[in-house]
Amino acid sequence: SFLTRSDLVKHCVGSLFITLAGYAALSQQAALARVAGAVGCAAAAGAVKEAADASNLWPWCPYVSCAADTLDLIADAVGIWLACALLLIWRLFSARHGRTYLAIAPFAATEEPDGAI
Repeated sequence: SFLTRSDLVKHCVGSLFITLAGYAALSQQAALARVAGAVGCAAAAGAVKEAADASNLWPWCPYVSCAADTLDLIADAVGIWLACALLLIWRLFSARHGRTYLAIAPFAATEEPDGAI
């Protein structure tokens, strides 16, 4: 039905944005750590949401059906996968054109001329 498809699209897009936001938030880490942290954050958000659905913890559960759904978790995984694919494409594009948008090495503090950091 339309509502089911709409819910799956919301899960997919939500996980995609959570993954990308997590990657951006971890900008001081190495690229692999950023990806792992972002994927873990999005996967945890999806799992917690489904666990809350299964337990009827949301305030709107008495009014609408709050059943946990495997398809929601699959949609979350698809969104995470799409975000990882976008990050990989971005990484390949930026490396090919000499840009360092997605630096592999973590940020290194530089010393000021007077010795203070």
